[in-house]
Amino acid sequence: VLREKGGLCCEVCSFNFLDKYGMHGINYCEVHHLKPLSKNNHNNITLLDDLAILCSNCHRMIHRKNPWLSLLDLKEIISFKKEIKVA
Repeated sequence: VLREKGGLCCEVCSFNFLDKYGMHGINYCEVHHLKPLSKNNHNNITLLDDLAILCSNCHRMIHRKNPWLSLLDLKEIISFKKEIKVA
């Protein structure tokens, strides 16, 4: 992702640790497994398409309840919350 995009931003909210924390936050983000590791049969190889780059807050919100929220579900929650604030 770093080579491809030149930086790490949350795939849900676009938070960038470098923008917020300067050099202390450079090249930092969390990685979320889109397919739970607990459902992996140990023979599967994790592919880049099986992972998402998330900020700490979005990562925690996705894992807050079982079953997990999808990235799209969390994006919709954030979008709806912004619409409510503006109204």
